[in-house]
Amino acid sequence: MSQTVVEFDPSLDRRTAPAALRHVDEALGRGAENVVFDLQRVEQFDSIGMGALLHGLQQARRRAVHVQIRGMSPEMRELFALVSIERLTGSGREQPARQDLASRVGGRVEPILDALHGVLATGVETLRGLLVEPLRGRRLRLDRLAVEVEAAFFGALPIVVLIGFLLGLILAMQAYVQLRVWGADIYMADMVGVSVVYEIGPLMTGIILAARSGSANAAQLGSMAVAEEIDALRQMGVRARSYLVVPKVLALAFSVVALGVLFDWVAVVGGALFGYAAAGIEPRAYMAQTSEALRVGSFLLAATKSVVFGAVVGVVGCGLGLRVRGGSDGISRATTNTVVLSIFLIIVIDSLFVAGQHLWS
Repeated sequence: MSQTVVEFDPSLDRRTAPAALRHVDEALGRGAENVVFDLQRVEQFDSIGMGALLHGLQQARRRAVHVQIRGMSPEMRELFALVSIERLTGSGREQPARQDLASRVGGRVEPILDALHGVLATGVETLRGLLVEPLRGRRLRLDRLAVEVEAAFFGALPIVVLIGFLLGLILAMQAYVQLRVWGADIYMADMVGVSVVYEIGPLMTGIILAARSGSANAAQLGSMAVAEEIDALRQMGVRARSYLVVPKVLALAFSVVALGVLFDWVAVVGGALFGYAAAGIEPRAYMAQTSEALRVGSFLLAATKSVVFGAVVGVVGCGLGLRVRGGSDGISRATTNTVVLSIFLIIVIDSLFVAGQHLWS
């Protein structure tokens, strides 16, 4: 394999750049497969000289010639750090290896499995922090729990109230269109109350908290992971998941329950207002009909769903946030994946609740 060495003068600046380019062109014109740029003698250089050197590298790449740079000073390396030297010095012949189907599928599945592993590990650590750590004398930080509850509950309160009221109106409108044909307007209260308490209230509240608090937790913990604050806590002997995750998970579980109750109440009020305005149903009669349609078990089931949904949102957001790598891009991926995975799991778990309820009854 032929090789040509191009030695550069001690000065590589605007005066000597044209001559250096001629030497490079002559070396490339000899048909050598490898060219060595010897910079050991270079003592002075400026941006024009470095531009000439980069131009020579680009010419070599176009001709599929492999270039080796030798004797580069630290000052020149700092300037070259702005450019991908590996890309310019490559011969241009090598093409990325074509992956087979198994490799492509594995490349897509591996990040998903890694994310699920992080979520499961966070869930196990959360249970450990709730059940085992108190037995060892490590109490829950109530001050951190209060801060997390304030952020999750009061932050989502306005949007939950607004969506609950509007959904109550919408459900009442849809029910009224169907029921007025049969003169059964009063059963509008049954349809709104049962659908909101059983399904829509816990489901919508969980989704809202997933989009708001779940993504916020992922971004916060992801920023801490990128800044190596998580590693600093571990070095100080602090169990990062127990210290950071447990208060967030408990706060979300409580917030989804509390906001779910508020969502149900506001939705029923919205339906009652529509019933009074459109069908002339007295609010007292509407509320009495709603109470007859609901049972204590309805509220217990809704509360159980809400606790599970809140815990899932907290575990997913914290689990993906703690595994962030790669700076801001990793944080954005973690926040997006948190919302998507949380909503998916909420719907799957809700389906399991419905299936179990039907089997039990």
